[in-house]
Amino acid sequence: MQDCKPISTPLPSKLDYIALNSDEKFEAPCRNLIGCLMYVMVCTRPDLCTAVNILSRYTNKNNKELWQELKRVLRYLKGSKDIKLTYTRGQYNNLLIGYADSDWGGSDTNDRKSTSGYLFQLFEKCTICWSTKRQASVAASSTEAEYMALFEAVKEALWLKSLAISINIRIEQPIVIYEDNNGCISIANNPSSHKRSKHIDIKYHFTREQVERKVIQLIFISTENQLADILTKPLPAVKFLKCRAEMGLTE
Repeated sequence: MQDCKPISTPLPSKLDYIALNSDEKFEAPCRNLIGCLMYVMVCTRPDLCTAVNILSRYTNKNNKELWQELKRVLRYLKGSKDIKLTYTRGQYNNLLIGYADSDWGGSDTNDRKSTSGYLFQLFEKCTICWSTKRQASVAASSTEAEYMALFEAVKEALWLKSLAISINIRIEQPIVIYEDNNGCISIANNPSSHKRSKHIDIKYHFTREQVERKVIQLIFISTENQLADILTKPLPAVKFLKCRAEMGLTE
């Protein structure tokens, strides 16, 4: 693949999930390649997070479509091999901020489970951690899917805060997490029982407790400016490249 033609995104915005689910075996080292891509993604390339997460769901299939999509990721890497996380000095209001998002219902129609995504930045521009994860259960609404994604982000925020304290960095202000769903923010900020949230697992209301204690502050952000969108689903090239640049991935 070293002489392959570069491409601008790791996955097409409309994946053929039916073909990915095919049981027709194909002789190709799919698992080995996914393992290599996972190493790169975990260390320095959050832009690969969604691609690795989605394609790793089909390793038991090992079909031709999976191999084609994996080769597409290599084509993307060919065109972006000089991209890296870049940390720069600048003005900031918050030491640590986060973005949380979900893709409600997912694109795969087999089980309709949503995908959670979050990322955190130091000094409002230095990306330090990221995650893409399939939710354990089907969400009944976009608000519930966002609330479940927010729960994962809040857990990570508290861990980062404890890590900062261990190296003598104190985060005095509430940790800002940007969320693009007003219903989700309303449930987290409202301690009273809510008709649309009474069926949600109790553990997800951990977020509400952290908001009440002023450890976390939720701020609405438009979907257009939601950085975590790149961690929940394949995006069109223009949106993908915009998010990638705002994450601090530059040459």
